[in-house]
Amino acid sequence: MSVTPIIFAKHRQGSVPAQNHYMPTDAVVVLDFSGFETTPFLSQILALNLNKLMAPGLGFQGKLDSGENFAVYYFSETAYRFVVSESAAAELTTLIDSHADEFDIELVRRHDLVAATISGELAFERLVNDFTLTPGLRISDKNACYGKQSGEVFITTLLVDEQQQYQLIAQAAVLDKWQTTLTDAGFKLVS
Repeated sequence: MSVTPIIFAKHRQGSVPAQNHYMPTDAVVVLDFSGFETTPFLSQILALNLNKLMAPGLGFQGKLDSGENFAVYYFSETAYRFVVSESAAAELTTLIDSHADEFDIELVRRHDLVAATISGELAFERLVNDFTLTPGLRISDKNACYGKQSGEVFITTLLVDEQQQYQLIAQAAVLDKWQTTLTDAGFKLVS
């Protein structure tokens, strides 16, 4: 039986914090966006340039008209995932609801998912080993991000304030186990 590797990415830019941190991210909202017209909607209404999103997992960070930050990940021509703040989620929901009659689209807030952020010198290596990921991509665009599903956890890589960080997105019970595993391995819990 052959095993298909899960290719993961790391940023070329940004600094790597010396301290290894695990930080629950209560302010993060996960929105799954799907429908036959998701790509036209994102291009026409949000004016997003999706040309670089050619493979599942690729994404980018941007700002909504209000200035709120977002990260969007490409799964397919009909499915994307937004990782946003509560206020950005409200803004996106209002915008999408106002165009629901024009486009075949649906936005689902994933109340079942929570997020945590890890960073530090050991973060990438721990992710690669603990989640059986294969390092293979180096991201050179500072606004680009990348996410992959490994088991029960969606793992992302992104730059935040010029620092390399990784988000773990999963159900709360799953992240509780990872919090214990990573803090036992020396990652400092930051509230």
